[in-house]
Amino acid sequence: MSLPPILAATSVETFWSAMPHLTGMLMVMITLAVLWGVCELTAFLVHRFMPAAAALAPAAAPAADQPHVAGAIPPATVAVIAAAVDAILGKDHKIISIKSQDSTWEKAGRQSVLTSHRIR
Repeated sequence: MSLPPILAATSVETFWSAMPHLTGMLMVMITLAVLWGVCELTAFLVHRFMPAAAALAPAAAPAADQPHVAGAIPPATVAVIAAAVDAILGKDHKIISIKSQDSTWEKAGRQSVLTSHRIR
């Protein structure tokens, strides 16, 4: 029985010098397996203890006779926001108003980031 050429050329010293790298790779694989297990456990617990999505009442389709005002929030978005508030806070809370954000802050933030970089 002969060893493959790569193993025959490998000495014991080369093997032991590679051990830190092999150990590091093993630790990465173990860490990824643990993270995968945590994700699976979280998914199991969410499906076990949270109400099923099918049990939630479907949002009513917006009526065709309602005009859509330009710049207004679409009814489907309002329904999603209302469902999220109900799911997180419960039925004892009431939404007072929903306003779309002005993009001025977004533009100012981007401008600040762009001007903070040093141009070479």
